[in-house]
Amino acid sequence: MKKLGDIYRTALITGGTSGLGLAFSEMLAGEGVKVVSVSRNPDLLPKMEGLTGVSLDLANMASVSDFVEGYLLESGVPDILVNNAGYGTFSGWSQFPEEEIVRQIDVLLAAPIRLCRAFAPKMADRGSGGIVNISSIAGMFSLPYMPLYNAAKAGLSAFSASLSLEYKDIPFVTDFRLGDFRTNFNEAVKKESVLENDYRQGAAWSQIVKQLDESPDPIVAARALRRVLCRRQGGIIYSGGFFQARVAPLLFRLTPSGFLRAVLRYWYKL
Repeated sequence: MKKLGDIYRTALITGGTSGLGLAFSEMLAGEGVKVVSVSRNPDLLPKMEGLTGVSLDLANMASVSDFVEGYLLESGVPDILVNNAGYGTFSGWSQFPEEEIVRQIDVLLAAPIRLCRAFAPKMADRGSGGIVNISSIAGMFSLPYMPLYNAAKAGLSAFSASLSLEYKDIPFVTDFRLGDFRTNFNEAVKKESVLENDYRQGAAWSQIVKQLDESPDPIVAARALRRVLCRRQGGIIYSGGFFQARVAPLLFRLTPSGFLRAVLRYWYKL
C-alpha cells in the first residue's frame, strides 16, 4: 500500500500535541511525512522521527504572522496544512468571559484564515498542495452554552466553502466536519463556576461528557484523514460515530430547523 510520504513531503499541523491533532501528527509522521506541529506546549509531543514541535500561541496574530514568515524562509510551502487547533468555553451567555470572545474567534477562526491566506495562493502557484480545515458538526448542531465554539466552527466551514470555489483542485480544500472523539477536549474546556450552581447547565454538561465518553478513538479520525489525503478529496467530509457521521448530516438537511432545536433542547435537558 502506498504511503502518504510517497505523495507529500511536508505537513504543518496546528494543535498537534494531544487528542486529534496528535493522532493526525503521528499518522502522518508514521507514513514518512515530515510534520511540523505548532502549539503552546510543543514539549508535550512524543519523540518520533519526522515530527517536530514549534511553540506558537494562535491567539496572538502578530506571532502567527512572524511564524509564517519564518516558516516560509526555512521550509517553504507545506504540502499539507491541517488547521486543527481549538478549544471551547462552556458558560451561560450573561457570564461569558469578555476576553474569551476575542480569543476563541482568534484561535478557531482568525488563525486558520491567516494560515490559509499565507499558503493557499503559494500552493496554487506551485501547482500542488492541500488544506484540511478541522471544523465540527457543532456548526450544524449547536452545543449548549458554547456559543463562540459553535459560531467559529460554522464560520470555518463557510470559509472553506468559499475557498473551495476559488481553488477548485490546487490546493484542494477539505471541510473536515468531525463529531465527538474520545479526547481530552472536555478537560480543556473552560467552565465557569456557575456550572456547579445551575441545574440546566449541569445537566447539559453531563450529556456532553457522556457523548465524549461513548465516542470513537481519535485513530478513527486519523484514518479518515488519510483517506482524504490519498484521494486529494476536497469538499465536506464527515467523521465520527455512525450517528454523527452518517445520520446527523442527513437529518440536518431534511428536518425543519424548529424541530431540530426542540430535539436538541430535549437531548440536553434544556
